Amino acid sequence: MKKSSIVIAALCLATLLAACGKMQRHTTIIENNNGSKVKIEYQGQTYFSADGTSIENISPYGYVKYSRNDRELKAESDSHVHITYEFNDGDKQTVLTAADKDFVAQAVRDMIKHGHNTSGR
Repeated sequence: MKKSSIVIAALCLATLLAACGKMQRHTTIIENNNGSKVKIEYQGQTYFSADGTSIENISPYGYVKYSRNDRELKAESDSHVHITYEFNDGDKQTVLTAADKDFVAQAVRDMIKHGHNTSGR
């Protein structure tokens, strides 16, 4: 009985950690080239649109951060896979302006170029 209680407790802990995103792989890609710095950091799985210009989906509690020189983007999902965006450490938003969409498109193309999730498009 004691052994089964330990197994059940371990399974509950593993489920809780997975639900909180603690067991997802964290990856960082950094490139410095002729004064231009690109940083891509992500946890979980990110899916891009077929045309490679937007983020279609991010796994629950996952995120992707992108920065090129002085511009930054963070996109993350909640437990319901709703994506929120932050630009340059600003407020979280779900509706993007035309300028925001242009920057996301540039970021996605750059992330694909650097090998981020080329199979998830």
